[in-house]
Amino acid sequence: MSTRTHARSIHFIKKRADAILSELNIRSLPVKIEDVAKALGLRVTPFAFDDDISGVLVIENEQGYIGYNQNESRVRRRFTIAHECGHYALHSTESKMFMDKGFNAIFRSRQSGLTEETQVLEREANTFAAYILMPDHLLKKEIDQIDFDLGSEDDIKNLAKVFDVSSQAMYYRILNSGLLRF
Repeated sequence: MSTRTHARSIHFIKKRADAILSELNIRSLPVKIEDVAKALGLRVTPFAFDDDISGVLVIENEQGYIGYNQNESRVRRRFTIAHECGHYALHSTESKMFMDKGFNAIFRSRQSGLTEETQVLEREANTFAAYILMPDHLLKKEIDQIDFDLGSEDDIKNLAKVFDVSSQAMYYRILNSGLLRF
């Protein structure tokens, strides 16, 4: 990696997302991600991007702008906005433009291309998005209220609806959360 020596820990990213939620006093679901973006000082705007572009974060003259693909599903748009907030909260001193293509987000720099460094940045922004949209304390609260079964598509779909995220995002968030004991 050229400009960074190591990836941020999941603990650091979770702590950053939790701090933002706490500062904004967000305790109910679903997390209003556009309000989070605005509180971070970001302007959020829909765009008619090509199908392969989900979103972009541009920082110009100290002002951040998030553009998201208006043609994607609501849950995908929410994740994209959260992902771009992650770039802003975690990486805004490292670059001035982040463009994400498709479900497998790609960070594009002037060199353009998927380097090891850009893969790390994308994973970090995805991790931030998962924690800001599905915070541990609210996820645990919802899981504890039901007899949750990770193998149940209905349980995952129901939780995904509560958090207004995709079933796939919910499945991976729960799987990686450490909240369930096997």
